Order: sequence, then C-alpha cells, then structure tokens
Amino acid sequence: MSTDPTDTPKIVTVGEGFQVRVAVDNIAWIDLGEYALVVDALEQPQLEAEVFAAIRSALGDRPVKYVLNTHPHGDHTALNAAFRRRFGAEIINQRTSRLPPQGRWFEGPRRRVLMLPTPGCHTDADCCVWVPDDRALFVGDIFGWGLIPTGNLDAATARLLVDTYARLIEFDAATVIPGHGPLCTTAELKRWVEYFRWLIDRVSQACAAGESDRQITKQVAPPQDMRSWWRFLLWKHEDSLGTVLQAVRAARLKA
Repeated sequence: MSTDPTDTPKIVTVGEGFQVRVAVDNIAWIDLGEYALVVDALEQPQLEAEVFAAIRSALGDRPVKYVLNTHPHGDHTALNAAFRRRFGAEIINQRTSRLPPQGRWFEGPRRRVLMLPTPGCHTDADCCVWVPDDRALFVGDIFGWGLIPTGNLDAATARLLVDTYARLIEFDAATVIPGHGPLCTTAELKRWVEYFRWLIDRVSQACAAGESDRQITKQVAPPQDMRSWWRFLLWKHEDSLGTVLQAVRAARLKA
C-alpha cells in the first residue's frame, strides 16, 4: 500500500476563504473580500472542472480576478487559460507582468497578498507569495522537500540560494506552501539550509581526501531527521547529493 500523502489530493483550509489543494502539484484559492485570486495553476488541464467546483464550493460566486504563477513552468500554468476564459482573470508572472523588486500588493477588505520576485533559485522568473493575515508563504519550487532547486549549481548560485532562504525565513510563516507536495513550516526552510551547507562541506571534504564518487554516495547518508520528508529517501537526497558532487568535481563549488 502506498504511503505517499500526495496520491490522493486533499483540500487543506489555511484560513477562512483560503484553501490549498495539496497533491503532487499544488493550487490555492484565496478570498480577498470583493474578489479572489489563485496561486499556481497545476499541470493537468483536465482538472478544470474539479478545481472550479472546489472553488465554487469554498467561495461561492466570488470572481477570480488574478492567477499568480510562482514561475511559468508548465506544471504551474496549465489552467491559466481556463481561468482567463471563465473569469477574465489576469495572469501574473514574471513573463506576463514584470514585477518591481519590492513586489506587488493585491488588496481587499478581507486580506491582502504580496507577490515578490525571488529570482535565480529555480528559474529567473521565481516569485514567492506572502499572505500576512494568515502567515502563509508560497515558495514555488524554491523549496522541494530536500531537493536543490537548480541543476546548475556553482558558488554564486549557492550564495543566492542561502540568501533567498534567509529572506523567506524572515517572513516567519506558520504555513509554507511549496509548489509540490505537503505543506510545511518555516522550520523546514531552516533545516534545508543546514542540510545544504552540510552537503557542500561533507562532499568537499570527501573529494579533497581522494574518495571516489561511489564511496561518497555510500557514506553521505540521508540525515535521520529528514528521512520522513516527502520523497526524500525515494530520490531527492540522491539527486541533491549528485548535484553537489558534480559541482565540486568541476571546481564550481567548494566549502
């Protein structure tokens, strides 16, 4: 029997008029009072009817005025056209509406939402979305349950990742909504930074000591406290370890 929590999509209520459909790909709808907005738009266009029914059940006839994409990859944008067709929604991402560095606020009588550029970690169009009244933070694919969000890791990107995580951690969110998989908290963001730094240190030391890739892969085991993270043991630790090892071997990265 599968124990993957994303096998069956689940609607999680973050606050009144604020829900997340949690699955492999996440989508949320948020009532701002006079209108609603959606954050991310899934990968499967065939989910249109299911998603619109869930939004109507939660928000009634509240119109969806905006769709915010944390980045414009296809697994976050499949329903963009459907929201545009159904509601005349405006699609907001760094391709359609270049945001200023300080971000853009969306305000209503019930709550307000900030969309803030955080580029360079996963794509050059990354954004986070902060909902202060609910202390909820959407981080897109910058946090991936142990996964390093870029395949082109070097010293500059590593610094950018750590600096961006510091900005995300400063929000002190009670609920963190990744682009994929279960929800989490700021504690997991902090733990990922520790893990990332530990991986770089451990791999750099092992390479300097002349250990082979096979030895390093065997010796740098998943941390015990992260073994329950979503799909971490299945493939994410192995992938992150490989990304760091490749960067260190190519002299693009060192402790």
